[in-house]
Amino acid sequence: MAAPLQPTLLSLRLLGAIAVAAVVLALLPAADAAAAGRVSIAAPAKVAAPSNAHFKVRASGVRAVALYVDGKRRWRRATKGRFGHAGVLHTRHLRQGRHRLTVRARRGGRVARATRIVRISRATKRPHRDAPSATPAGATGLLLDAGFENGLANWNTAGVGDIVPTVGGDVVRSGAKSARVALTGSQDRSELILGGDGGGSTDGTVALHDGDERYYAFSINVQQMVYGEPGAHNLIAQLKSDGEGSPNFGLQLWDYQGRRGLWSHGNAMDGDRYLAPLSENQWHDVLIHFKASSTGAGFYRVYVDGQLVDSRDGVSVIRPDRSSGYIKTGLYRNGDEIPGTSDIRIDAARLGTTQASVTG
Repeated sequence: MAAPLQPTLLSLRLLGAIAVAAVVLALLPAADAAAAGRVSIAAPAKVAAPSNAHFKVRASGVRAVALYVDGKRRWRRATKGRFGHAGVLHTRHLRQGRHRLTVRARRGGRVARATRIVRISRATKRPHRDAPSATPAGATGLLLDAGFENGLANWNTAGVGDIVPTVGGDVVRSGAKSARVALTGSQDRSELILGGDGGGSTDGTVALHDGDERYYAFSINVQQMVYGEPGAHNLIAQLKSDGEGSPNFGLQLWDYQGRRGLWSHGNAMDGDRYLAPLSENQWHDVLIHFKASSTGAGFYRVYVDGQLVDSRDGVSVIRPDRSSGYIKTGLYRNGDEIPGTSDIRIDAARLGTTQASVTG
């Protein structure tokens, strides 16, 4: 009676092995699907030039995110887990037809991908210079367009202070919208950090490291101002170092000893010095060309309305005790010392690796 039992045991063992293999095979695609579900890209299926395609990238549980357009990488960002980015696909520099947007996100050795096809049709006349989404000629080095046409996209409010800047269309430099930064009473601060999805997360913040050479441009219109003077800073732009403390590079608005307008601030700029007049109720274009350094190997050039107003070499734009920097724009003042209403407008903010990519 023992003989019939052996085939039964073999059958059971064979069935068990098959079941285990099936479970393993079933789990493998599920793991891949879970990974792929951690990244997404949203964009229109079709857009007619000269209008531009606005897209959004979302990812979670990843360490690095990269965007490719037609197989060419446009940018790569490190993230601590969650990532959000709102961007623009400028049709001015793309041919008619199908274009593939691909997002690749890494977590360990695993790569998650998401793809979106955007069809560009009816490429017509060249946009006007001040068209909302126009990118300057030769803008191959454009890294970030933060011109407020899409609200606070490409900014974040992690260090905003007392009040979040608003976006409107009453006073604009280019396009249809600009940001209003207004403080009243003894309010101290209303600032934006470059990079992000308009919220309070620092994901997407543009980090500046030793050796990075960049051009940062923005336009400012002073509607109303309570000007500072020695003892009360009144900053409108900072190349800030990570962590707490004062920046090594800052631009501020003072009215002191008969010199009203743009003043310097910070160790890299040799303290508080008068740079140039900045008349009210008029747009002024500011361009900062700099090389980031924490070891005294950096430089900067500041232009106002196309004129060089200050420059220094052999400086530490990043504080020597810090590892990186970032860009803040808005208004940061000593509200108790210079209380009242200050109202400025910011527009046409861009970051790039060439001057042509941020000016137009």
